[in-house]
Amino acid sequence: MNGERPPGPGGSGRAARLGDLDDEQLVAALREVLMAVDPPPKQSVDLAKDIFGLRMVDAELAALVEDAGLAVTRAGDAPRLAVFDADGLGVEIEVIPGPRPRSWQLIGQLFPPAPARIRIRRQPHEAPEVTADDLGRFMIDQLPAGPLSLAIEVDGRRPVVTDWIAVG
Repeated sequence: MNGERPPGPGGSGRAARLGDLDDEQLVAALREVLMAVDPPPKQSVDLAKDIFGLRMVDAELAALVEDAGLAVTRAGDAPRLAVFDADGLGVEIEVIPGPRPRSWQLIGQLFPPAPARIRIRRQPHEAPEVTADDLGRFMIDQLPAGPLSLAIEVDGRRPVVTDWIAVG
């Protein structure tokens, strides 16, 4: 034997080319073949992207400490007040019926008051980021019903995410 590779099913050229690839190139070639033969379902890809976007590895959890109006809100269009608390940062939100049918408005206040970047975490999509003013006040309009969580970023501290609550 002379140490050469035996020819593959497609001839010796393709097998030799694959054998010359490094690990990353080989994985990329394999991915290309698998995507052509059996692509993942679009719903799985979308869900994976959404879940990746929801992660905040180093975020601190703000626990739900008060939830007034939970039973009423699920039954109708009554306001809902929820209070979340993390070590040194609290957020109070009121969810009220919006101006359009089946839409909701979220009005919030951070305490202690501070400017912040606030992002709504939703499944399957996220709403745009809003900014809390110097007094910690913010508002998000036109929310559809469904579960939500807030991701709060205040300069000088770890990000905070709230527990999930249902709206509507």
